[in-house]
Amino acid sequence: MEVHPFLWLYSVIQWVLDRLLSPTPPPPKATLGRPRIAVVGAGLTGVSSASHCVGHGFDVTMFEAGDEKSLGGIWSKVNNTSGLQIHSITYRFHPSVKWAAGYPDKQQIVSQITQLWKKYGLQERTKFNTPVTSTKQDHYGRWIINDNPSFGSFDGILAAVGTCGDPKMPHMPNQEAFGGEIFHSSRLDGKTAAGKKVLIIGGGASAVEALEFVVHTDAASTSVLARSDKWIIPRNAFVDGLLALNIFGQETILSWIPEALLKRFFYRDLEDLAPTSEGLFKETPMVNSDIFHQIRDHKAQWLRGDIVRFTEKGLLFRHRAKGVPKGGPGREIEVKGDMVIMATGYQRPSLSFLPDEVFQEPYQPPRWYLQVFPPKHMR
Repeated sequence: MEVHPFLWLYSVIQWVLDRLLSPTPPPPKATLGRPRIAVVGAGLTGVSSASHCVGHGFDVTMFEAGDEKSLGGIWSKVNNTSGLQIHSITYRFHPSVKWAAGYPDKQQIVSQITQLWKKYGLQERTKFNTPVTSTKQDHYGRWIINDNPSFGSFDGILAAVGTCGDPKMPHMPNQEAFGGEIFHSSRLDGKTAAGKKVLIIGGGASAVEALEFVVHTDAASTSVLARSDKWIIPRNAFVDGLLALNIFGQETILSWIPEALLKRFFYRDLEDLAPTSEGLFKETPMVNSDIFHQIRDHKAQWLRGDIVRFTEKGLLFRHRAKGVPKGGPGREIEVKGDMVIMATGYQRPSLSFLPDEVFQEPYQPPRWYLQVFPPKHMR
C-alpha cells in the first residue's frame, strides 16, 4: 500500500517525539516512592497527567465517577461520526501519541487514550464508579478523599474533570407538540437523517458534531438555528497553524488580518454570516468545511435569531437581521423539519469537591483552569 509522503514524515516526527520526550513507564507492579497524587477524572487530561506523574516516579491513584466505558471523558460520550476539529499535530496531549490521520475520529482518539492508560500501568491505579465529593486535609496536611481513609492520604490533588459533563438538554415551549424526533447532538449513533429536514438548535462545537452526522447520513436539508453569528474556520492544517501563532490566545490589534483573509477566501459570497461585533479570538470558533458547501448547494441554511416555541411541524423562530442583539426584534417565521437536534452543549462538571480557598479572586473558574497551583497551596 502506497503511503503519502506527508503522512510518512508525520509518523517519523511522532516517533522522534515519543523517543525524546515520553517518560519511561514504570515496571509492572512497581512501588513508586515519590509523593502520592490523586487524579480526579479519567478523561484525556486525567490520563495524560497521570501518565506523566507515574513516568516520573509519583504514586498515583485515579478516581473516575463512571465505569470503564467512561475512560476518555467527553470523547467516550460523543457520536462515532465525531472527530477532531483541529489538526492532530496541534492536539498532542502526550508525546507517545501516534496519530494515523490529520483529523482522527472518535474511535482513534479513545484508542490513543486507552493505549496510554495501559502503557503506564494505570489500570491498577484507577478506581472507577468512585465520584469524588470532598477533599480535606488532615492534621499532617495530607489530603483525604471523600472522608474515606481507606483510599489512603495524598500529597497533592490534580483536578481533571474537564469542562464537559452530561449533555445539556433544555426543555423548550410547546416541545410536546412537535410531531418529529428530538435528539441531543451527542446521542445520534444508530440514528439516520436520510431524506429528512433537520433543524439544528445551536451554533457552537455541538453544532459541528450535528453537522457531521447530517452530512454522513444524507439529510434532505439542514437549518442551523443559532442565537448569534459564529466564526467558522476551515478544517485545514495550514489555517490551524496560522491561527495558533497568536500566542496570546485573545484579540490583538492584528486580529483584523486573519478575519479579513477568512472573509475574502473562505466566506466569500457568504460574508454576511461572519460576526461583526465579536472578534475571531473572542470565543472558540466552529471548525467545519462542509457547512458553506451545503449552503451554496441549497442543502442548508444558517439562520440568526431566537427560538419562540415548537410547532407541530417544526419551530417558530424569530429571525433577526445582522447586528441585532440576542433577544432583539425580528421577523417570526416557521422553520419546518422532521428531526430536531439539540446542539446545546454539556453541563459543566462541578468543582465543589475542592476547598473554598482555592477559588479566591482572581482564581475563580474558568480562570482557575489557568492556574496549576492555587496560591495558598503552593509548596
